[in-house]
Amino acid sequence: MNHFFIVGRVDRITQNKKREGGKGGSAMILLKYGPEREVSNGPVEFVNAVVIRVPAFRFEAIGSRLEEGAVVSVTGHVQGIVKGGMGETYMTQELVADNIRANDLDFLFEDEEPETA
Repeated sequence: MNHFFIVGRVDRITQNKKREGGKGGSAMILLKYGPEREVSNGPVEFVNAVVIRVPAFRFEAIGSRLEEGAVVSVTGHVQGIVKGGMGETYMTQELVADNIRANDLDFLFEDEEPETA
């Protein structure tokens, strides 16, 4: 029930630095899945884009082959997060990539070697 599938164009890739002795280093991909929307300057703006987190160990396997402007299909899962700060806690969600396919290349995150032609 917590899975997603989306196709879009990679607009931006940002890789976080790994923290010393801790987790981190995931990449964040801004994926546009529709045409640009007109800006209304209202209190709420709707955009045809989502941010997807690619865990560090997965991004290491595909990062050099994934580029801005590529059309990709992404499957993954939705993950709930509880964050805290300044005496308050709140819950949010993130999309986490499990599989990315781009330009007829399979970027599978399984423990398989990619096929060579």
